[in-house]
Amino acid sequence: MEFVQLTTSEFTNFANTSEVSSIFQTVSWAKLKSNWESYTVGVKDENEVIAACLILCRKVPMGFRFAYAPRGPLLDFNNVDLLSYFMKQIKLFLRSKKVLLAKFDPNLLLDEIPFEEKDKVASIKNDNCIQLFKTAGLKHCGYTLAIKDTIQPRIQLSFPIDENCDERIPSKTMKKVRASYKKNVVIKLEHDSKSLVKMVHCTEQRHQIKLRNENYFNAILDSFENDACVLAGYYEEQLISACLLVKCNNTTEILYSGYDDTYKHYNSTYPLRYESIQWAKDNGCKEFSFGGVEGTLDDGLTMFKSSFNPLIHVFIGEFDMLPYPVLSKITQLFYPYLKKYVM
Repeated sequence: MEFVQLTTSEFTNFANTSEVSSIFQTVSWAKLKSNWESYTVGVKDENEVIAACLILCRKVPMGFRFAYAPRGPLLDFNNVDLLSYFMKQIKLFLRSKKVLLAKFDPNLLLDEIPFEEKDKVASIKNDNCIQLFKTAGLKHCGYTLAIKDTIQPRIQLSFPIDENCDERIPSKTMKKVRASYKKNVVIKLEHDSKSLVKMVHCTEQRHQIKLRNENYFNAILDSFENDACVLAGYYEEQLISACLLVKCNNTTEILYSGYDDTYKHYNSTYPLRYESIQWAKDNGCKEFSFGGVEGTLDDGLTMFKSSFNPLIHVFIGEFDMLPYPVLSKITQLFYPYLKKYVM
C-alpha cells in the first residue's frame, strides 16, 4: 500500500464508486469551500486507489491550521489494516501541514430504524467500531444527540426511493399535499438562488438567526451544476416557500429551506418536500435525505419531516485526530471557541 496525494480525477473516480460517498466528499464541495485549503489524499495498491479523503484546512493563530474531513474518509471500514494505515499516514501528512487538530466525520451508518422506534436512538452504539478508530489513532467525540455538538448532525432522517415509494408516504400527508395543490400552490424548478434567499431570510427573521447569503447559495449551484437546483412554491405568482437540493450519486440532500409565515395556511412545504422526493427519483437516486434532526426527535421541524415516514439514520459521529501530542490536546480543550473562528 502507498499513501499518495490524488489528482482531481483520481479522487472523483474513486468517490463516485464508493458506497460511503456523499456531497461533502466531492471536488464540488472543495470548490464551494474556496476559503479553505483542500487536499485530496488516498491509498493506492498496485496503482489502484483503494481509499480516499477530501481534507479541508483553515489557518488558526500562530501559523497553525485546523482540518476537517466532512463525511470522510472513503474506504471499506471493514478493512481494519487499511483504515489503520490510512489514518496513520494522514496524521503524518497533517503534521507536515502544521495542523493542530483535525475532525473526521465518517459516513458510517450505525443503524437505520423506523421513526416510530425513535426511543431506541440514544441506545444505538457500536463500541467495537469505535475501538477500531481508536486503534487507528482517533478519539471518538461521543454519541452526541444535539445538532450543535457536531459539525454535521449525527441523527438524520432519510426516505428510501424506489418505484413504489409514493405508497410509503402516509395518506394523511398525501392529503395535505393534494390540499395544497387545490389551493393553487405551484412548485417550480429554478436554477438561481433568488427565491431561496428570500425564503431563508424569512426563516432568519422568524428564529432570530443568521444563515448563509446569496453568494454562498449561488456558489453551491455553480459548484454542483446540474446536480443542484432550487424548488420554489408559489401561490398566484407570490413566492411562499423554497428549498435547495444537491445530488451525489444515489442520494439527494436538502441543504436549506424556508417559507413565508404569512402564507403558512397554504401548507406549501408539503408539496415542496413531495416534489423534492420526485426530483431525487427522476435523477436516479435511491435515497432522499431530509437532513439532520435533534436527537430528542420531538421538535416541530422533526415532526413535520417525520410525516413523510422516513427512516432514522444514526451515524457514528465525529472523531478527533491530534497530530501534535501536547499542543493538539490543548487545542482540543479550546475547540468550542476555535469552532466559532473557523466555521
